Amino acid sequence: MANTSRYNAIQRRLVLLFVAILVYVLLLICAYVVNTFTLKADLLAVEDFFSLANNVLELRRYEKNLMFDVGKGNYDFFSHYFGLVDSDLQRLQPSMAGVVADESIARIRRDFRQYGALVDQGWRSGSFDEARIRELGKGLVDFTQRLVAGKKEQIHRSLHVTTVVFVLLIAGGFVALLVLFTVQARSVLSRLALLRRATRDVVKGRFVPLSDDSAVKDEISALIQAFNRMVAEIESQHEQLLQAKKLAAIGTFSSGIAHELNNPLNNISLTADTLKEEFAELDEEEIHELIDDILIQTDRASTVVRNLLDFSRETAAEERLLDMREVVEKTVRLIHNQLRLQSIWVENYIPEDLPPVRADLQKLQQVFLNLFLNSIHAMPEGGLIHLDGRIEPEGYVCIEVSDTGCGIPADKLEHIFDPFYTTKGVGQGTGLGLSIVYGIVRRLKGYIEVRSKVNVGTTFAIHLPIAETGVEKDDGLSGGSA
Repeated sequence: MANTSRYNAIQRRLVLLFVAILVYVLLLICAYVVNTFTLKADLLAVEDFFSLANNVLELRRYEKNLMFDVGKGNYDFFSHYFGLVDSDLQRLQPSMAGVVADESIARIRRDFRQYGALVDQGWRSGSFDEARIRELGKGLVDFTQRLVAGKKEQIHRSLHVTTVVFVLLIAGGFVALLVLFTVQARSVLSRLALLRRATRDVVKGRFVPLSDDSAVKDEISALIQAFNRMVAEIESQHEQLLQAKKLAAIGTFSSGIAHELNNPLNNISLTADTLKEEFAELDEEEIHELIDDILIQTDRASTVVRNLLDFSRETAAEERLLDMREVVEKTVRLIHNQLRLQSIWVENYIPEDLPPVRADLQKLQQVFLNLFLNSIHAMPEGGLIHLDGRIEPEGYVCIEVSDTGCGIPADKLEHIFDPFYTTKGVGQGTGLGLSIVYGIVRRLKGYIEVRSKVNVGTTFAIHLPIAETGVEKDDGLSGGSA
């Protein structure tokens, strides 16, 4: 559980990002709702100010009718609108406070009461102070117009500020989200690209364990560690597969090895019997000859066993400079008797002056052993294996293994390097031999080509890069005569 909690950084960051976005959206919604209600209140206030202005205008109209004595009931209408304006001034005072100064509101209320008193006094006495009434009435009209204009300006500024703020908030939130997403995506994608390149390196056989330099250990870090473990396990399984295939190859040509060991052992047995039975009759020179023959046959058997052990021994891969002709000859010695028993002749035209390649001896032997065994299976009635080599201008050494066997049909050539694909009958092959050959050659940064014609034969061409010059060739290939 502790390890699981360590590697949830991406999930945790995504959850936090989602929560942040949700909170941000909720704040925007709240701000929008508050702003909408504020705007609604401002619009209602504008309507009230317009209503006040209209009532003031009606009040002034009946004021003029009174002073000029035009029509009837003017004083009643004047009183009615005077009451409406007085009620509006009281009711709208809080709204007006945010538009005009408090002193202006107090002054207009005083002027309004004085205005009403002068009109009432004039109507009762029949004599109006027209100049003062007009002055106070004009002040009322100017005040309501200023009130309406001020409120309109407030709404305009509020809309402008709201628009700018909302644009900035949305743009800022989008930029912040983009930056966070870019940082997170770059961290994830760069390491996924590292894994993608590592996958290609695994295919090419030059994988180096990945290191995660990220400061925060997250799910990608766990994936990188799992990838390293997986590749290490694949390498281990590959080595085990190579070893198993080597042992299987030994089983394939075990009858040839048995014959090859049986001959010197029979000679040793016969010579020892002769020495035992006729020891008294033999002179010293004949005894030495028989002992020398026993030693020669023992060395011959020892060479066979040593070559077999060198090939089958499970050792750590060790790349060194190798002479391709010597590698091929050493591999041929492993199956020399098998070839002889099946009437297969080997022609070796590989030049002795080919430049060396850098490889592991056992793995390179396994490449050619698998090719030789394929040729043996393809020539049950005997035939010829032709070996040739050359230097190629691209910086490769090419070794060709050709046989005069049954050949491979054209429609099967493209599948022969696939794992578990075989052209042999059921129970006669696993389909792993050529797949292993392909894998080893690719790991050595080389490539393999095949040409075949049914009932004519098959040629495998192994291309391996020439090793860097200036280093002495490894001479640890001599393994005794066949």
